[in-house]
Amino acid sequence: MRHEESKQKYQGVFIAAPTPMHDDESLDLPRLTELIHYYREAGLRNGNCVCTVLGAGGEAMHLDDDERREVAEAAVEAADGQIPIFIGVGHTRTRSAVELARHADKIGADGLQLELPYYFDATPDDAFAYISEVAQAVELGIGLYPTPWASGLQFEAPLIRRICDELPNVVGLKWSHAIVHKWFHVVEEFSQRLSIVANLGVMLTPSAFMAGARGYVSQPVSAAPRHNVKIVEWLQAGEYDKALPWLRAVEDPYYKFLFEGLDAGYWGEGNYIKAAMDAVGFSCGPARLPHRPLSKPLRRRFAEWAKQIDELLPQTVNAK
Repeated sequence: MRHEESKQKYQGVFIAAPTPMHDDESLDLPRLTELIHYYREAGLRNGNCVCTVLGAGGEAMHLDDDERREVAEAAVEAADGQIPIFIGVGHTRTRSAVELARHADKIGADGLQLELPYYFDATPDDAFAYISEVAQAVELGIGLYPTPWASGLQFEAPLIRRICDELPNVVGLKWSHAIVHKWFHVVEEFSQRLSIVANLGVMLTPSAFMAGARGYVSQPVSAAPRHNVKIVEWLQAGEYDKALPWLRAVEDPYYKFLFEGLDAGYWGEGNYIKAAMDAVGFSCGPARLPHRPLSKPLRRRFAEWAKQIDELLPQTVNAK
């Protein structure tokens, strides 16, 4: 079954792929193809990553539905089956989410990422009805991404249990929770049924793998793909003492800069990912307004970070 294939691919580092744009904010699809090839050349592949396009980092909320289809098609074609492509299909309108899901299924995507609608606070019954409509429309596996900061609903075990019991092609969970022990209880109960991806915090990633998680979410992986190839290798091998220093050196500073920027009034995700990409010399263009370009001091911080992490690579990146 296709959803079982999706589940097997739902592991490793989850790339919050940016959507490249020209200076006028139009799509730069040739650059997207180059970006997917860049991931592949760095060693990201089936088994150690999922490339999520059209998530928050890909500015899906700022693209119209036709643009989202164009991005999905370009990403699947560029991946050529060598790197798993999961398409974000979350939408404020259920019918639109269903249509985007069917399109992703038709073009050969490896799976879907589904967030709840935003603006109005959802209830568990609202969430189940929305997820069910999308799940019943496709054969692809679905990775759920609960976003309580946008939907107003924190997923709890009873809702997850109902989804697992009734929707077999929901195969993954990109999982965070404000209460850490509740996060771990869900991993313990559902990690056999669902492939769970840690979206909890960099320093807790090794503990998440110990508990049964199979992946972790990364925004900086686009700027540091080879570093994350090593991090995943160590996490999957249970060599947490090797993974943790690299998580601290590569991933943790990026998120510190992001929260500094948020505190300073720079809202977004795609603008931060693109600033990091600029720092390593792989420009993906501007973020779309209302996401503003980051301040010069923040961009300097990313440039310093890029130099620091580059010093890690000669040590072990080619070692097996």
